[in-house]
Amino acid sequence: MIALVQYARANKLQVRARGATHSIAWSIYADAAGGPNQPDKTLEESPPTGPNINIAFDKMADLAWIDETNGIVEVGPGCHLGQDPLDPFGQSTLENSMLYQIAQKGWAVNITGGITHQTVAGFVGTGSAGGSVKYAFDNVIAFRVVDGLGNAEWIEQDNAIFPAFLTAMGLLGIVTRMRFKLAPMYNIQGTETAYPPTPDEGGPNDLPCPIDLFGPGDDDRPSLQKFLTDTDYSRMTWYPQKGHSVAQIWRASRVPASNTNLIPYQQFPPTFFAQTQMLLAALLLVLVGNSDSTRINALLKTKVARYNANIARIFSDQPGWAWTKLKSQVVGWLVLAVGGVIGSIKGAMRLLYPKALPFFTPVTTKKEAGDPFHDWYWRSLPMDNTADDVLLSTEFVEIWVPIQYTQQAMTLFKGMFDNGGYQATGYFAQEIYAAAPSPGWLNPSYSDGTDEYKDGVVRFDAYWYRDNEGSPDQAHGFFEQYWDLLLKNNVPFRFHWGKFVPYYNFAWWANYYATVLPKFQDFLDLRAQRDPDNVFFTTYWQQTLLGKTLAS
Repeated sequence: MIALVQYARANKLQVRARGATHSIAWSIYADAAGGPNQPDKTLEESPPTGPNINIAFDKMADLAWIDETNGIVEVGPGCHLGQDPLDPFGQSTLENSMLYQIAQKGWAVNITGGITHQTVAGFVGTGSAGGSVKYAFDNVIAFRVVDGLGNAEWIEQDNAIFPAFLTAMGLLGIVTRMRFKLAPMYNIQGTETAYPPTPDEGGPNDLPCPIDLFGPGDDDRPSLQKFLTDTDYSRMTWYPQKGHSVAQIWRASRVPASNTNLIPYQQFPPTFFAQTQMLLAALLLVLVGNSDSTRINALLKTKVARYNANIARIFSDQPGWAWTKLKSQVVGWLVLAVGGVIGSIKGAMRLLYPKALPFFTPVTTKKEAGDPFHDWYWRSLPMDNTADDVLLSTEFVEIWVPIQYTQQAMTLFKGMFDNGGYQATGYFAQEIYAAAPSPGWLNPSYSDGTDEYKDGVVRFDAYWYRDNEGSPDQAHGFFEQYWDLLLKNNVPFRFHWGKFVPYYNFAWWANYYATVLPKFQDFLDLRAQRDPDNVFFTTYWQQTLLGKTLAS
């Protein structure tokens, strides 16, 4: 790493390191020759062309115990939290993942994100978080970093600049090793239940929502803010579309570690029905998000190929494989045929959408009362791990709002959805999480302990299907209405840096970031000190953080 940085510096090149590519591509890679030559999307695994250096850490993914008795471990930057099913190097397995290895020794981290496909360096470097105010990913105690001058050093917790590295986006140097102080192993126990969001939206047999999602709460139902604050781990997936509005609420408590009576949470279990349901969801999302029939047919062929590969992976060594294979092939043919017909009729799927949505998001009835789970934290806390990243290829903007604004923000968004229809809701979901405050200088929940972020945040994620037409982060794109609504109503917010942020009016947004992040200028000053030749500072990050390119 030292040699690569020194080479880049001497030859006026850039150096960037990639993790599992779960951030948008332009935030990951060095500049391309002649400008961007790849879409600004996640899971773009091929780096751009040109002389700049892009590093993958597939050969630096080890884990070494420093003090097994006290739970101190060092990990290479390319070690994945869990298994990465899309690892292009074929190195990632469950057994060599960080969370699995530490669990075998009785240790854990305090939280995970919705997935654990990321590398440890990528997860920390983008300020990622799970769904909890009580627990944060606060187990990191030191970074080994090569700066832009080619100097290697450990940055430990007692160093005044340590908090800057907790959300650094690769701008302060290349992380080559991380040290963790782990927590004792634990399990989680909880339920997932789907409710009508308000009493007047439900039917007589639907289970009523136990949370006042848009109000202040009362003795019978807590407010959403109180629910997020009091629950160990939680997540709500909200489908606000008119005619079938549903709030899927996932909640869990931390319980003692156990290897008995385990019921894993699996959003899409390894069954024929669940895998087929994902394919049909992909069919629906491709058809509502695209208008060109040639593009639709090409996308559906990709989805069917992925579906058949998943079916083979799960069932090929089981009895009755020939029959299962035939069924999956028939399903694939039907999807291509039906998709081809509907895709050739402009707007047809959008008319059918309200009728199709209940199949994918059924409301829990009073007789069902939710799906329980009790499992090792590392397997069920990342609740989206079983969703396929190709079939359900999801992008989003992640907006972090001080948690005391929860009711106001929920009311504003509901009003926007009710008045704006599909232009406002889109044809996918909204995700609502909480997060604890962070000392990370550029972390979107940064707090000094006295400000309005000191009690944590509520995070609003507007989903975008990766294969949709258009660019949701640009002026007049789909996401603009979300942040414009909050700006208009003086609701403070920050963005998750690894996801979409506004890609227009760069100077205005850079000034906004400087206003809402108290340590913003301190970070920029430290960045310039550690990287005076800008070997890590790509055009994307110059525009985003400075509001202009250094050449302009």
